[in-house]
Amino acid sequence: MSKIGILVASSNNNLKLGKRLAELASELSVETELIDLVDLNLPLYNTIEQEKNGIPDAAKALAEKILSLKAFIVVAPEYNGVMPAVLNNAMAWTSVSTDNWRDAFNEKVVGLATHSGGGGTKVLQAMRIQFQHLGANILARELLTSYEKALNEDSAKNMIVQLDKLSRA
Repeated sequence: MSKIGILVASSNNNLKLGKRLAELASELSVETELIDLVDLNLPLYNTIEQEKNGIPDAAKALAEKILSLKAFIVVAPEYNGVMPAVLNNAMAWTSVSTDNWRDAFNEKVVGLATHSGGGGTKVLQAMRIQFQHLGANILARELLTSYEKALNEDSAKNMIVQLDKLSRA
């Protein structure tokens, strides 16, 4: 059986969205693993930090977990029109924790989701660009929720089913 990783880059509404996606997946008998990037508390990536202190154990464990999974839903809020620093930072540490910087996401299948107090479309575009650059295959369907717009659970279930199917191929 395949497992879908749910990478969450916020400790508030996006974490709630990630947990709801995990619940919906469970209803569909699809196994998930929620990975709270905020809880990892990774230091800010820079080459001086890496040279001075090496790669943190939490970054190595994150990279190993990502390498073991074939599909993901990335859930992140929009911060000033882009991704939150915690997501970019986690991806930077992951890329230096593997043999080749693209290893973790290359040929993986990724769905994108956000709960945004603003428009949310810019963070979805930014994540699409980043994860495509890392070699991932991004689903066309995206999930965008806000204070005014609830999660379309049919769309969420469709995303989960697609990710499950594609991760088994």
